Amino acid sequence: MSDAEAPADNTPVIVKTKNVTATEIAAVTAVVRGMLIEENDSLRVEQTPPPSRWQRSQRAMRGALNSATNSWVD
Repeated sequence: MSDAEAPADNTPVIVKTKNVTATEIAAVTAVVRGMLIEENDSLRVEQTPPPSRWQRSQRAMRGALNSATNSWVD
């Protein structure tokens, strides 16, 4: 999505509810716009495919064994 397709911050919000204060409208508008921006950003994140069955079945190689004196004794 290019910057021209990105939603503008000045998109009008129409409230059709009576007895709502300007503060309440501002709060709801901020939350809704924040959700829209978050959704838009999540769509831009590059999705990585899940690991294949082959990759899931691979095991890490064992690390080197340290041969310290009395390493197996408590």
